[in-house]
Amino acid sequence: MAGTGTCIFCGAVGTMTGEDVLGQWLQRIDLDQSPVLHGTGWLNRIGREIGTRPPFRQRIRDVCAHCNNGWMSQLENIASRVLTPFILGHGGVIEGADLGATSAWVQKTCLTAMYVSTAEDRAVGYGLPASEYRQLYEVRDRKKPLRRSQFWIGRFDGNMVWSVRATPLVVVVDGSPEPEFPQGYLMTIVLGQLLLQGVRMTERDLDLTVGTKQNMPRLWPRVARARWPEGDPVDDSSYEALALGRHLQVKEPHVNLHPWKPATELPASDLVGDMIELPTICGKHVAYYPSILVNEAMHGRFYAFVVSCDCGLAYLIHTERDGAHCKAGGDPRGIAERYDQLRGAEDDFTNGSVNFACKRLP
Repeated sequence: MAGTGTCIFCGAVGTMTGEDVLGQWLQRIDLDQSPVLHGTGWLNRIGREIGTRPPFRQRIRDVCAHCNNGWMSQLENIASRVLTPFILGHGGVIEGADLGATSAWVQKTCLTAMYVSTAEDRAVGYGLPASEYRQLYEVRDRKKPLRRSQFWIGRFDGNMVWSVRATPLVVVVDGSPEPEFPQGYLMTIVLGQLLLQGVRMTERDLDLTVGTKQNMPRLWPRVARARWPEGDPVDDSSYEALALGRHLQVKEPHVNLHPWKPATELPASDLVGDMIELPTICGKHVAYYPSILVNEAMHGRFYAFVVSCDCGLAYLIHTERDGAHCKAGGDPRGIAERYDQLRGAEDDFTNGSVNFACKRLP
């Protein structure tokens, strides 16, 4: 199924085709194809579920046939030939002639995956700069990634079959404040037993030499060959920190690469049994609400409710995509009146023997 639009890579206007985020060749190799829940969304917010289906079936509708069937298809063919043995756990080497195209495939795949998110999410910062798409298109015939990019190949020793992540990055010099806006991004892909990771600095004056805590072999800038598997493997417990950029090591002294805080850090709430523990704004106490409301938010259903703390204060809470937010606090009677004035039908959620009243927000 095709539609009219603008190609995110070449800018052509016309009929767009369905571009696979991960190539169809992955459906034909010996990986578990059991249906799994797919999701997308901000790194630090409640995600958006986009259906249950076998892996490697996700498509976007923002690429023209010229790009889809041309340079992008060529990269997929190279990736299929080069990476399939490693995905299935068979050791080997990538020769120098294939290193650039393999790295470009990682970059193309992560750029494409960002368009699974909504236009609204991308408009407020979840996504990668539009210039990255155009620049990758401009160097398509070279079959190599963008300048100021570095890539590594490693081993994944966990239970995930696949994952595609992009994390915005900032450069922090010892003693200096953290920059306000991202200066680069981290790309991480898991396929079977294969882990691929890359860094691209989007600012021209930033050309750092970066490595990984796991000492993963380098793919790019070009080396004679890359051997797999080498370096320390990554498992499920260490993958999150790796994908957030916390395992990157900069060679230049007094310089660090950090994940951009607005995209990766929000105050965390703890799960206690079937309840979410929510710090109250008094700073002294916590309140609780049913964890089922997190699942409701993942499906785009948001609620308002009232909680109280040991100070005798009450709080009006709204669930949103990035968690629960306190909208008002004060005398319990006044907060109850504000709750009653909200539009929306009231629902009861049961956690064990506790009934929790909420109003569904429009």
